[in-house]
Amino acid sequence: MALNWPNRLTVARIIMAPVVMILLQMGGPEARWTALIVFVIAALTDMVDGYLARRYGWISNLGKFLDPLADKLLVCLAWIGLADLGLVPQWTVYVIIGRELLISSLRSIAAYAGVLILPSGIGKWKAAIQMFSVSYYMLLSVLEQSTIPRIASVIGIVSMWIALVLTVVSAFHYFWRNRSVLQRLGM
Repeated sequence: MALNWPNRLTVARIIMAPVVMILLQMGGPEARWTALIVFVIAALTDMVDGYLARRYGWISNLGKFLDPLADKLLVCLAWIGLADLGLVPQWTVYVIIGRELLISSLRSIAAYAGVLILPSGIGKWKAAIQMFSVSYYMLLSVLEQSTIPRIASVIGIVSMWIALVLTVVSAFHYFWRNRSVLQRLGM
């Protein structure tokens, strides 16, 4: 089976996700700059693959499955890397990954029942804010600490908290919006 361009970009994003984490783990400003660049390129492929799929009608079941998986891998692995560097609290990793596992489980259960659960608007905002927050913290990690104004640190903290709130709210929203599916499955 040949992959269309959106799916190729999604596969590239899946490949870039562990590269970002490895680069963050390597330490050093050069590796972290490279991690930031790879992360931003990967995040941009998310926008481009969605545009191409809609614009040219290249929407596929494979893409519907892989695209959210790629986003989850990218954000989760980057967030783990940031936590390992001490840039974000460790417990935030549990919130992010816990939500992603819950929603992936819900989608899998629904798919088993023949129901496709599409991303919600809140979920898309959550992903965008998470990607911004990760990029911002990566940028802060490579800047000389003495040159970072206090407001820059505050922006990072605020973006992290907004990402976490949207993470939790979107999880509740997914379950609420799909409660009929859950009831049908006896849950």
